Amino acid sequence: MKKRKSAPISLAAAVFMLVVGVLLGNVFTFGMQYWNDDIPREDCTMIKTQLLSYDEIRHGKHPMGIKEIAIDCSDGNRYFIDGVSINEDLINKLSSLTANNNITLLIHPNSNTIVEFSNGQTVLLDFNDTIKRLEGEADGFLLLGVFTYFYALIGVYYIVYHIKHRKNK
Repeated sequence: MKKRKSAPISLAAAVFMLVVGVLLGNVFTFGMQYWNDDIPREDCTMIKTQLLSYDEIRHGKHPMGIKEIAIDCSDGNRYFIDGVSINEDLINKLSSLTANNNITLLIHPNSNTIVEFSNGQTVLLDFNDTIKRLEGEADGFLLLGVFTYFYALIGVYYIVYHIKHRKNK
């Protein structure tokens, strides 16, 4: 009596792999490329306002696991510094600012994140450095996107496997 081999992945799991792989692949590949696009300085929105406060938004309890920094301003808006731009120097410069300091922000048009931050005499976050870091982050997510597309292809393989297996019954 021949023992019938079963697929190592169920049809439901294969469909899940396909859907998740395509969705995440699109976000990681196209979304991150758009949000972190290399844009000219002139395309950014310049905002002159006053600093009210800032909050470090963290990943869990890790001491340097800062996801982003939220900047609360007197114009009533909250702006964000992406985690890829955060380092010890930036944190030290931010902590030296006081409430109601005049600040100038350049905001990325696609992601609405701060790409340059200054308070007149001091540049806390440099435009060119931030854009370079955002490009590096986008490249990393591009590789992750390719991996998730590969994950989706595995799902397609097993969907086809299940369809052929049902036709042979």
